[in-house]
Parts: sequence; C-alpha cells; structure tokens
Amino acid sequence: MKKILFTFFSLILLLSCSDDDTNYHYELLPIVEAEVPNEFEFGNIYNITVKYIRPDDCYIYSDILYEYDFDTRNVAVISTVVEDNNCEILDVEESLTFRVQALQTSPYIFKFWQGDDENGNPIYLIIEVPVIINSNKSANESKNTHTKM
Repeated sequence: MKKILFTFFSLILLLSCSDDDTNYHYELLPIVEAEVPNEFEFGNIYNITVKYIRPDDCYIYSDILYEYDFDTRNVAVISTVVEDNNCEILDVEESLTFRVQALQTSPYIFKFWQGDDENGNPIYLIIEVPVIINSNKSANESKNTHTKM
C-alpha cells in the first residue's frame, strides 16, 4: 500500500507543480465489492469487476490502480475530482471491469483497497484465487499439433 500511496501522491505533486491553472485533483475511491473467479486456469484471461461509490458528480473515473507485489495485486479506483462548489451529491454505486491474464502458477492474492481506518491504516478486501494448470489441455494441444500433418 505504501507504493500505491507514494505513486498517488507523486502524481498529485507533479500535477500541482504544473503552470496551468487546473482545478482538479486525484483521489482513490474505496472498493465496496469485487467479483473474481473462484479459480484461474494458467494462461487464460479473466474479467474482474469491482464496485465503488461515486460520492458526487465532481468525481470522474480516471483509472484502475493495479500494482504487483509478488503474488499480491493491490487494486484501487482512481478518480479525477473536479474542484467545484456546484457538485450534485450522487452517492451511487458504479462498477468497472478489467482483465487479468493468469501468468503465474502460485495463487493470486487480490487486495482491494476499501479505505483507511480511524488510525489511517489501509483496509482491504482480500481474495485469494488459486491457479490450476490443465494438463489435459496441454496434452490435447500436443496431440492436435502432431496429428495435423
């Protein structure tokens, strides 16, 4: 999480040093729910959907933060916040989907950032997804390759 915060605040610092007179900043939005497959099959690509709360119409989805930390994947939603006093309160749940290719044989540990506790410590929704290697698929692919002469 330290890397996430460092990257996030570095981006804010870089933008705050620019000469243009922009009236926006970036914030992480807590993830309230995540839809992740029960298992990954090595080599396949999967969709992961996260749900987050958009507090008002001045918060605009910007990007997904997806950070590698060995077997762990830190995930958060990055929002551009337009600094405007005329924001309409929405408090609406939105979702976004991103793709992950299973390229490791060890389990994936997803840590979805849900905000910070009263002491400023990050809170995560942690989901572990095992990776299976389908040896039948590899054997069938080998057979098909050899019989296509």
